[in-house]
Amino acid sequence: MSEPDHDGWPDKYSDPRERPHPDVLRITVESFDEAFEDTRDAIGAIADGEPRPAVVSFATVGELRKILTDRRIELLQVLMDTDSAAESISALAETLDRDYKTVHDDVTLLAEYGVMFLVEDDDRAKRPYLPYGRIRLDVELNGSNTDEEPAAA
Repeated sequence: MSEPDHDGWPDKYSDPRERPHPDVLRITVESFDEAFEDTRDAIGAIADGEPRPAVVSFATVGELRKILTDRRIELLQVLMDTDSAAESISALAETLDRDYKTVHDDVTLLAEYGVMFLVEDDDRAKRPYLPYGRIRLDVELNGSNTDEEPAAA
């Protein structure tokens, strides 16, 4: 059996392009307990052969808004329109007509949060990679008169 690499995937999946990915990335705002319960449900569904979206959860609406700015959403849309991978961060910056450093910072941040991946080719250029055909945002807001804590704005 292969030893897992630093992110828990076996060696044969060290390149994110080789990993199985669902078509949909679901981005949510939910508490740790809700995220844990969703993960348990997903494990059961996968074991039963049901397809499930990949999920990235944020603790608050404010955290989600800080990460998914208009510029970063535009970046994600461009990646989805270019077969999910850019030639390089420089090429992506040129396509977006933006400064390399800000695009590099955005790509790095989105990769740190698991929204996208950075892969290195033989020439050591980092390529932004987004394996999802769609991204769905799930944000639920509750009134203050419920028993649940309201999502922070």
